Amino acid sequence: MLTNRYAFILFFLIALVHQIVIGQSRDELEKRRKQIQGEIEQLQKQQSTISKDKKASLGQLNLIQSKLQKRFAVIENINDEVRLIDNNIYSSNREIYRLEKQLDTLKEHYGRTIEYAYKNRSSYDMLNFIFTSSGFNDAVKRVAYLKSYREYREDQVANISKTKTELERKKNQLSQNKQEKSKALEEQNRQRQILEEEKNEKAGFVNKLKAREKELLSELAAKKRLDKNLQNAIASIVRREIEDARKKAAAEDAKRIALENAAKAKAANESGAVKAPATTTTAPKPAATVRKTTVLESTPEVTRVSVGFENNRRNLPWPVETGTITSGFGKRSIEGTKLMEDNIGVTIGTQQGATVKAVFEGVVSSVFDVAGSQAVTIKHGKYFTTYYNLSSVSLSKGAQVTMGQLIGKAGVNDDGDGEILFVVNNESTFVDPQGWLKSR
Repeated sequence: MLTNRYAFILFFLIALVHQIVIGQSRDELEKRRKQIQGEIEQLQKQQSTISKDKKASLGQLNLIQSKLQKRFAVIENINDEVRLIDNNIYSSNREIYRLEKQLDTLKEHYGRTIEYAYKNRSSYDMLNFIFTSSGFNDAVKRVAYLKSYREYREDQVANISKTKTELERKKNQLSQNKQEKSKALEEQNRQRQILEEEKNEKAGFVNKLKAREKELLSELAAKKRLDKNLQNAIASIVRREIEDARKKAAAEDAKRIALENAAKAKAANESGAVKAPATTTTAPKPAATVRKTTVLESTPEVTRVSVGFENNRRNLPWPVETGTITSGFGKRSIEGTKLMEDNIGVTIGTQQGATVKAVFEGVVSSVFDVAGSQAVTIKHGKYFTTYYNLSSVSLSKGAQVTMGQLIGKAGVNDDGDGEILFVVNNESTFVDPQGWLKSR
């Protein structure tokens, strides 16, 4: 009796936990899908703002490619949702089968008790069962048994009722899951149709670019020169910081040695002719393994900032509130053409005049200008972040910066869309910024 009751409670709790986990996962997937859809809409708006009479540009192609990547992400998100629903359907089917077997067993057991009660249905039989006891204690036990038997039958009825209710709930849930799967598959097909349209759009746009290939080669050469100037400017800033740190470290060492020598000379003068006691040497204790620091990490505070930056890999906030990466890090060929792009950071499309914020605490190393666009480089220990193509800057060199602090406003690209270039350095090495930003 108690075993059946506990088994039902345990089953209910397991089912409840399973539903909570599935619900959370579905909620997360739905939230993620809405976010991606919002990013697609933003890219679509950026693309729509470009005049139709403008020539096909690489910036427009980057928008189309970004839109395709987001569309793939939406479809994969729906795939994940369908997998979750399938798992839920499988689980529901198993539970329905188990509940039906359990209900059959409960009904069978209850049927036996009804049959037994029918055969012993007269009051005389019950009284005779009690009065034929061997003694008073035996009679008490028989009365307790009859009471327990009656409670057992009541529990059987309650368990049958609960099992029926749970079975009905599971069947309704299964029906609901099947409807959800059907809707998800419909949405998946719709997204795939849109994806095919966007692939055709990209193919047509690439053909337009081919017609302008010579002109675009000239534009890419100009962009390459600009990027080289920006790269050289950032590299110069890093070299200067390293050189300044070395000079500072050398000055600190010279000061420390001078103080040590002065202390030794003073001790020697004070000791006079007294012979210093012999000293015994002891083997040095092995040093504990510590993180190797660089010349840029001259103080524990600066090292703390470096370590904090390292520990936030893939978790740094984006430099703009809303934006998408329209051009990734490094070299890549442009599909269907002889054109090749190269990027020392990631290009982020956003609204014109969007607020640009620091991704981590640090110190402003430089505020400079390249080809008429402003840039800010912030030092985070041995790491540096640069924010280029700003229309205005709100900081000056040497300023202490906190995470999320306003740096300036986003400028525009050749197509008139809001855009910034975000660059990350590990000392003199340029690294992929996307590996540091939290995923959206």
